[in-house]
Amino acid sequence: MSTPATPPIELIAPRIDPVAVVDLGNQAPGAPIVLLLHGVGSHERDLSELVPLLPPEYRYLSLRGTHRYGPGYAWLEHPLDPEHPESLQTSAAAVEEFIAAQDAPVAGAIGFSQGGILGLQLLRRDPEALGWLVQLSGAPFPAPMPGDAALAEARPPVLWGHGGMDPLFGPDREDAVRDFLRAHTAVEEVRRPSLGHGVDQVEIEQVAAFLRRRLREAGT
Repeated sequence: MSTPATPPIELIAPRIDPVAVVDLGNQAPGAPIVLLLHGVGSHERDLSELVPLLPPEYRYLSLRGTHRYGPGYAWLEHPLDPEHPESLQTSAAAVEEFIAAQDAPVAGAIGFSQGGILGLQLLRRDPEALGWLVQLSGAPFPAPMPGDAALAEARPPVLWGHGGMDPLFGPDREDAVRDFLRAHTAVEEVRRPSLGHGVDQVEIEQVAAFLRRRLREAGT
């Protein structure tokens, strides 16, 4: 029996599709925005299920990946190729353009897996692109970036949630992610020993608490 081929990554458009944005939460003018960035093969309605469990003061905009991957969407090449960050850079530029077009501040982002890679890439391109980041089962793209020194200087708040049984993160990769985040951000780590590549209730509660702390710091 042959192994199924990995679906190709296909660029849909170099911009975020405004029709595919799921808009939830606080609709008051000027409400701070949180971006939701899904994982590979998923879609814009995936992380929107978290919104009822998160602080209602925020407006949550869940975006669709710029690349098609099988029946779903993606932000970068899969499997990941450290020598080729082009698809990730295209996605990052698309999200930067989307952020610039908003009429309210984008406070931060919550990204799962590839969405976490993308969220961190936004900060590696510009450490002021987001006020903070929640990275769930994500990692930095495994290649140096020109903005890494500036990110290490700025050290924005990052919540890193991940599972100890995640098949995509063996001990060496987990240590590498931890070392990068400690060197470049003010990281808070939530490690769930029995969790695989996913999110559990404890992580969600920690995400909600992290967002509430950011609101208090902003005086919102």
